[in-house]
Amino acid sequence: MGHDDSTETWTLADGEKLILRHIVPTDAAREQAFVHGLSPQSSYLRFHGTLKDLSKKDLKKFTDPDPRNAVALIVVRSGKTGEEEIGVARYVIDPDGANCEFAIVVADKWQKRGVGTRLMNALIKHLQGSGVKQISGSVLKSNSAMLKFIKQMGFTETNSPDDPSTLLVTKHLLD
Repeated sequence: MGHDDSTETWTLADGEKLILRHIVPTDAAREQAFVHGLSPQSSYLRFHGTLKDLSKKDLKKFTDPDPRNAVALIVVRSGKTGEEEIGVARYVIDPDGANCEFAIVVADKWQKRGVGTRLMNALIKHLQGSGVKQISGSVLKSNSAMLKFIKQMGFTETNSPDDPSTLLVTKHLLD
């Protein structure tokens, strides 16, 4: 499976062209700028705390995922100054190989435009044939937009045993 089959390009209603592709190590500055640009609210909802700068270690982990158990996809727009990252999604497969955990975040001004849906569908497509049975994540109960999105994507939610402020969201994958 080459990288080419997972690049998608589409045009929004306002004519903006977006590209979905695998993240690569050379995206490090782009990823850092993306995290920097998140509103405190979005940053908190994604990292469950305030994070303004990714450490070198995090940046490497985020932009150079281990191909055996992780996939990270980004959506970029082509601007005058090159590509700008506007959304990112990733999953990491648990050691047991049966479940994977996802994370997804879209830049504030790009939310509610179908970017998250594209990212989630692409993650799920990547999991086909991997043997992974379910995809799950933890979402803050206060994150109503994400919870609505997750419901639309067919996830079920249960209370998190570890943290009363978060919900565990899970979707079973079809073989």
